Amino acid sequence: MARNVEVESGMRNHLAAGTSVKGDIITEGDIRIDGKVDGSVVSKGKLVIGQTGEVAGDIRCANATISGNAEGQITVSDMLDVQKTGKVNGEIVHGKLSVDPGAEIIGKVSIAGKVKDISASGTSGSQREEKSA
Repeated sequence: MARNVEVESGMRNHLAAGTSVKGDIITEGDIRIDGKVDGSVVSKGKLVIGQTGEVAGDIRCANATISGNAEGQITVSDMLDVQKTGKVNGEIVHGKLSVDPGAEIIGKVSIAGKVKDISASGTSGSQREEKSA
């Protein structure tokens, strides 16, 4: 557990509704997005896209819950949860997947054997093994 000390120590970020960011967001902790991001989001923790949240760009994180809109290449090493109001458009690589009735997914969905070591640069420390769903 020592390697996750920073994430577990309460490092949380929030992009509020009505706020827009053009550019990449890189964080060591968790992040909740209720505004708009035009760029990639990389988090070693959990990403939450709220009902009013929108991300147009690549996403790499350990866990994600999507209630808003996400468009791009999405790589989630552990659990991806798309809730009933969530809309995802793009290529998805995940460890585990939960999709609520009413959620929308358009694109390619792949199960990854293991996606390790999400770095701040957005590249994986080891190759991943993929299986088509």
